[in-house]
Formats: sequence, structure tokens, C-alpha cells
Amino acid sequence: MRATLLLIVLETACGSSTPAPDAAPPWTAGPELPSARLESGVTALGTRLIVADGFDPTIKIVNEVDALDTATDQWSRLPDAPVAWTHLDLAAANGSLYLLGGLEGQDYVANGATYVLDSTQTAWTPLMPQPAGLERGAAGVVVRPPMIYLIGGAQQNTSLASVLAYDIANDSWARLPDLPSPRSHPAAAILDDGTLIVAGGLGTLDSTQPLAETLALPINATSWQARAPMPTARGGCAYALFGAQLICAGGEANGSALAVTEAYDWAHDTWTTLAPMPLPRAGTRGAKLGTRFFVPGGAHHIQFVPLSTTDVLTVE
Repeated sequence: MRATLLLIVLETACGSSTPAPDAAPPWTAGPELPSARLESGVTALGTRLIVADGFDPTIKIVNEVDALDTATDQWSRLPDAPVAWTHLDLAAANGSLYLLGGLEGQDYVANGATYVLDSTQTAWTPLMPQPAGLERGAAGVVVRPPMIYLIGGAQQNTSLASVLAYDIANDSWARLPDLPSPRSHPAAAILDDGTLIVAGGLGTLDSTQPLAETLALPINATSWQARAPMPTARGGCAYALFGAQLICAGGEANGSALAVTEAYDWAHDTWTTLAPMPLPRAGTRGAKLGTRFFVPGGAHHIQFVPLSTTDVLTVE
């Protein structure tokens, strides 16, 4: 032990030790969007980041679908969506892209029409619409083929407690147990054992009622169970599941966009604070691609000022 300590002292005194390189920042800048976008649908389709619809810089609601090849950092266009909405419930499964409802116009009227862009990616095809009276956008979206789950959501200024399950194989909808209270813009995930997790959200479509609850619905359960609450009450965070961690980045609460990033460890029922985003970011979603978490577009403030930038978190 003494010999080792002496060697360390001598190396330091002689200047022979090599300083450790600076660690790479957890958040970096990714490729900019072809056009700034706010309240778009965001998902991962294979190795591509998909950004669909939303407000453009003129506050026009567009139906453009952009795809970033994360291997080359090059953007391309997919066929335009059949509808121009915001707050899309967008998902990808089995090489296909699913558009399962959203909010129409600047009055945010819920529209339950649904479509699929199959693996040939040549045209969108209509699917069974959401059940009448349960139409929604701004839901927590979770994929576990053959099912896609829509947790909560909004109809105009009203948040929803209902939970829908779309069966890809049968093109049909089912209803799961309601949440204990309504919420739009929640973070959500599904665990290996089929348990659904929902965290946070907004009691209305705006940010005046941020929620901190974390809830779990085990498979075949008849009601949601309380878990450790989020340290930062909010809705609209960009979220994705990395192993045992549900990461929630940015979002909004009480009229402000947030930069805070937190991770829920479902195995230990604990929350951890991670490195914050470089700047606050709300009005967007996120997508997991390999070990990277992409958060494109959105806005730095609760204003109609869409961003074209992308933040990327590398998850160890």
C-alpha cells in the first residue's frame, strides 16, 4: 500500500501522469429539423426518428412527416399524413407507422380517425377509429405488439381518465381500467411483465394543473396502483423507457417550460434527477434510438414559437 502511494506521489510530482479527459456532456445537439415544429407526433421507426404534423413557424398546422436516419443524420420525407393535426398519438410497430387520433384545428377538437403507413411506406390506410365519445389526442402512447395503448389524453380543454388499447392484429379497440383522475400529456411505459406505468400529466390541456402521480396497472389488474411520485410535477415531458428507467425530460408546469430531466427506476420505485436539458423544452415528445434519446422541436417557452433544434441525451 505504501509503495503504491509513493509511486502515485512521484508520478504526480514529475508530471508524468495523464489528466483524465473531460467527460462527454450527456446532452448534445442533434440534426435540426427541416422545419421548426411544435406539438407534433414523435416516435422511432426502426433506426429513424419520425416527426409528424404539428404547428410550423407560421402557426399553420401541417401534415408533413419527416424521417431522420440516425445512422447518417440525413432527413427525408415520408408520405404526407392524411390529416393535419396537433398532439398526435403516433406509434410505430412491426415496421409500420400508426396515427391513432389527435387534436384538430386551433380549438383542439379531438378526432378519433386512425391510419397506418405500412412497411412499404407508400400510402396511408384508414383503420378502425377510436370508440365514439372516447376520441383523443395528447395521450400517453405505449407500444407492445400486438397492442398500442393510449393512456389519458384530451378532448379540447378536457383531460381524460380513460385508457384505450388498440389491437393491431384484429384492428379493434378495447377499454382498460380508468386512471384515478383525468390527465393529458402524461409520460408512459410498459414493463417486461406487461405492467403499464403512467407518470405526471396535466389536469387540463394547458399547464395550470401539473400532476406528480406515478401509477401502475399490472396485467389483468382492475385498478391503478400508486407508486413513488415524480419529484417535479409536470406534463408534456418527452419520455422513453431505457431498461429499468423511464426518462422524462422537459415539459411544462404553471405556465413555464422546463429543462429538468428525471428518471423513474421501476424496479426500485425511485426517482433520480439527471442532467437537465440545455434549455427548457415543451410541446414535443421523445424517442429512443439505441442508447440515444431524441427530443426534436417544441418550444423554449409556453408560446407559439416552434423550434427546429433537437436535443439528444446519451443514456449509459
